[in-house]
Amino acid sequence: MNALEFTQQDAQVRVAGDLDRNQVGLAWSNRADWMGQEQALVLDLSEVKKVDSAGLAFLIQVQAELASHERELSLQNVNTQLRQFAAVSGVTELLSLSYTASK
Repeated sequence: MNALEFTQQDAQVRVAGDLDRNQVGLAWSNRADWMGQEQALVLDLSEVKKVDSAGLAFLIQVQAELASHERELSLQNVNTQLRQFAAVSGVTELLSLSYTASK
């Protein structure tokens, strides 16, 4: 189990660790620490090791919260596992994953 970490880097937030049910609760509770106030929140997911359905739901919830404040979410370096979860769940377009760099 890899703790989920959010690190501010220039105009984006680097996410590292496991984006799964064991980690997203605390990340959501601490979202004020990493969501910032910029118009767009850019999450660099290049160091996310594992994703499950709770991780996908977490990203959808982050996007919904930002949208309620007229802000946008941009995901970068989305791994294959997350893209596959999004495709199976029918939320690829919702999260704009089809236009995001991946590894």
